[in-house]
Amino acid sequence: MKKLYLVVACVMGAYFALNFAVFPQTYQGVPVAAPQPSIDVTLSASQIRLGEFFDLSITATNNGEEADLQTITVEFPQNQNLDNIQIKSYDFLQSPKLFLPEQEIGTDYTGGQTMIPSKYPFIEAYNRPAKPGLTHSMTLQITPTTTGAFTIYTKTVAMPHINELSHFPIDGTTDHQNEFVLEHTVMVIP
Repeated sequence: MKKLYLVVACVMGAYFALNFAVFPQTYQGVPVAAPQPSIDVTLSASQIRLGEFFDLSITATNNGEEADLQTITVEFPQNQNLDNIQIKSYDFLQSPKLFLPEQEIGTDYTGGQTMIPSKYPFIEAYNRPAKPGLTHSMTLQITPTTTGAFTIYTKTVAMPHINELSHFPIDGTTDHQNEFVLEHTVMVIP
């Protein structure tokens, strides 16, 4: 019986030695399946009067492989709080989370391994897991409190973050997390 264990151990050792030391290129060329999150954002108005509100609807899809997690973020770089933002509806698997300035947040697509304090408030909805091809949405009612251009950032990130296909958008403006965002503007007139 001891000889059988010894033979099995030797065969397994030889197998792993050949696969990882002698033929590692076999495993290096295997493509890793990546999630491909995307979002579509609609604003109900491009211009409003001070005191009025507009709706922002964001729809998210994972067009690639299943992800452990897909976050959808709506950021308000001109706000200090979320008092003028109301979540009207959402159908994400988990409830949206509200983040205020100075809260610790992840940065650089590291999934929380590198943390910084947030500079402005944002809302994050997410799906865990994020199945391929499914669409989820959230609608916010936003009432700007000052005149001028009211700016909003949106993005989506899938975890594990394998490559640039794991976030949307893939380039452009970066936010306080050093991650790419879409920029949307509504003009608020007196």
